[in-house]
Amino acid sequence: MTRRSSFTALILFSGLYLSLGAIYFIRHLNFEFIAYVLVLIGIFSAVLWIHKRARFPLWLLWLLSFWGLAHVLGGSVPTPDGVLFAYRIYPFLDLGGEFYILKYDQVVHAYLYGVVAVMAYHLIRSKLLPRGQSALVFLFAVMASLGISGLNEIMEFFISLTVKNGVGGYYNTMLDMCFNLAGAVLATWAYVRLKRE
Repeated sequence: MTRRSSFTALILFSGLYLSLGAIYFIRHLNFEFIAYVLVLIGIFSAVLWIHKRARFPLWLLWLLSFWGLAHVLGGSVPTPDGVLFAYRIYPFLDLGGEFYILKYDQVVHAYLYGVVAVMAYHLIRSKLLPRGQSALVFLFAVMASLGISGLNEIMEFFISLTVKNGVGGYYNTMLDMCFNLAGAVLATWAYVRLKRE
């Protein structure tokens, strides 16, 4: 498959699940996830705009799209805990209430901000610091990912003010941030190691 055909497949794949997700959420009057689908469209549009200048590897764009799919599935697939986002995978640490590790939502957070950190690393290396300063680039990439994750939590807060949702409270927010950091650090470290090999 050529780069152009792979990119076309990526757009079609993303458009398909976003369309199906939007239809599902509209039919079920799930205004929280209707808002999230609109946010996903905005995020993907912004990334494609940056891609024209930064030329992200296609595999990285596919990883971002898989996150979008995980997000749509998270709000639509029923589980014993409600929907997939609330699904409790394994009780590594259960202090009651919202303080539970490990949940599907936490895995998705770690995955996304790992992808975001690698995108930031690629962007910094291609446009700002093409050589040297490895530790600094690593730090900037992780901090950029954390900054974007903070914006995401603010967005979730504003959505929680306007629609009934299951976003959660302080424990949920801080656990999300911890998993965002873990995903950013681990993914950037793995990416740098693989690039060296």
